[in-house]
Amino acid sequence: MYGHIRLLERYFEPAIIVVSLGVVIILLFADVVARFAFQTSVPWAGEVARFAFVYMIYFGISYAIREKRHLRVTLLVDAAPPRLRRWMMMTSETVFLGYSVTICWLGIVITTNALERGQMLSATQWPTAWLYAAIIFSGALSALRLCHSLWAILRHGDSPTQRDEGMGA
Repeated sequence: MYGHIRLLERYFEPAIIVVSLGVVIILLFADVVARFAFQTSVPWAGEVARFAFVYMIYFGISYAIREKRHLRVTLLVDAAPPRLRRWMMMTSETVFLGYSVTICWLGIVITTNALERGQMLSATQWPTAWLYAAIIFSGALSALRLCHSLWAILRHGDSPTQRDEGMGA
């Protein structure tokens, strides 16, 4: 059981990112070929590609947090003594955690509003809420990754540039 959870934790975001990128490439290529070779287009291709692109970007955020590759300026943190560095990192991760929780909450609000209004995507007729749900997933996964990072800082005093091997490490 733990092994399956570990595999899911390790490969969930990368799998979604790779599949989404593949969908974007295939659909946009097919639409370009259809336009130039057959003077027509695939009406839903752009919309599905946009949908996949949004999911790729939002899941990429939590993946970057997990891999400790998200944007941050560490000049002051790196120059600080180790004891102060730990507190600076905890403060930074706590602020980022608050931001992620807020994003998740606002994603819930936006998605709920879209569901209540019955908004649909024009070409595919999929509910717009499915698109907005990426915000919820990203915020929740980011919050989980940041909680893990905070735990690692509290427990081990990890530096911002150290990379761990996911939640189980």
